[in-house]
Amino acid sequence: MRTLPRSLLRDPLSVEPHSGEGAYGPVYAAAVTVFGKVTMSRQLVRNSIGVEVVSEMTVYGDPDDEASFPPQSRVTFDGRVSTVITSGVQSRPGQPVLLKVTCT
Repeated sequence: MRTLPRSLLRDPLSVEPHSGEGAYGPVYAAAVTVFGKVTMSRQLVRNSIGVEVVSEMTVYGDPDDEASFPPQSRVTFDGRVSTVITSGVQSRPGQPVLLKVTCT
């Protein structure tokens, strides 16, 4: 049993997973709709290479959706486009609990 019920994940997000770099810049996969819990708050976080950056949005979601949020993916919520800084599953021993995604 997970501690984060799906009934709390009511905020629809459009996610375009980052799939690499092309000749003209970043390449994104087709957009998918994922539901999560979004909080808009400014905080200082470290990105995947350890540099401190400011996060404006945090998304909490189902651990099964982790593959949709690689770093540098585009996330659209309520008309605002953000970029994924970090994402990771938080768990207790032997059991994933929730996915936490920080965005610019």
